Amino acid sequence: MDINAVKKGFLHEDFRIFHLNDSRAQRVEYHYHEFDKLVLLLSGSVTYFIEGEPNVMKSGDLLFVPHGCIHKPVIGSSENYERYVIWVMPEFLEKHSHSGSSLAFSISEAQRLNNYLIPLDPQTRLDLMRQLARIQEASISDRYGADLITENLFSIFMLTLAQISMNSRRDAPIVRPEGKILDIMKFIDRNLDGDLSVERISAEFYISRYHLMRKFKTQSGYTLHQYITRRRILSAAELIGSGLPAAKAALKCGYDDYSAFLRAFKSVLGVSPRSFTSLSAKKDIFDE
Repeated sequence: MDINAVKKGFLHEDFRIFHLNDSRAQRVEYHYHEFDKLVLLLSGSVTYFIEGEPNVMKSGDLLFVPHGCIHKPVIGSSENYERYVIWVMPEFLEKHSHSGSSLAFSISEAQRLNNYLIPLDPQTRLDLMRQLARIQEASISDRYGADLITENLFSIFMLTLAQISMNSRRDAPIVRPEGKILDIMKFIDRNLDGDLSVERISAEFYISRYHLMRKFKTQSGYTLHQYITRRRILSAAELIGSGLPAAKAALKCGYDDYSAFLRAFKSVLGVSPRSFTSLSAKKDIFDE
């Protein structure tokens, strides 16, 4: 994915916590940070692209964006977008970690598994919000030792996230496509506007339909249909973002049926092509 990403945001403290609530959609270009970022979504509709892959968030989801990862949010326009955003320097997490107890565990696991999203149950979300409120209260307190209390509370918060990550990812498979499946993925990316039926791919790579579908799911984590749909929609989104009309983008990405394209686009990105076009035309108002 050819993305001219720029570095955004500067963090002069060890960490910062933002509680944000916007009443309108905003456009944010691809960028990266030198700090780690966490997003706890409270309401609204947003799809976070991390290294080109979409993460469709719903209320209560927790997202990890490791430092250096190229990303951008595509934000829905129909409702308030309320969230906590946490910025934290990797050096702080390393400094306050101990052998066997890393404050950066949840972030490093997200990157290792290439799985940046964790859904939270209502009670866990409420507990995290209470912790964040206590950290913010301590950070503005003039009591003696408030800075140390703030650091300790934040360390406890990161350890809580590590425990949540361990519990949610305990049985998560490590996805490592290799060999013929990698070749098939490259073939798909080169032929998004062509015939990508199971029959065509099976014949191209001399593999039976059954083994193709089984191996692809095992090694990629997606069904063949899911992967093709995601790659076509991501490619179409890039074309739309560059100014190409949605109908032409659909054709270039293998969709002769525009209604099918609309359904797939909304399913993958959480917004319609019209909303996506509107977002692409707006001015950045926050370096998310």
